[in-house]
Amino acid sequence: MVGTIESVKEYYGKVLQGSKDLKTSACCSVEALSPALQKMVSEVHPEVRERFYGCGAPFPAELKGATVLDLGCGTGR
Repeated sequence: MVGTIESVKEYYGKVLQGSKDLKTSACCSVEALSPALQKMVSEVHPEVRERFYGCGAPFPAELKGATVLDLGCGTGR
């Protein structure tokens, strides 16, 4: 039986190559964000943006000058 850590590594490392490969409705694409957030995300490097899954997007809606620290979970490690 494959363990949880191995399953997560498999999904994030091999199966999930970009936002088009998502197999959950818990996440959203950049296009589903508000126009203000789309503008923010548009300034992120394209390679990073391609792997943006919008799962609990850490962006504050309208807090000018706010700093966001997103620790994320990535492969769950």
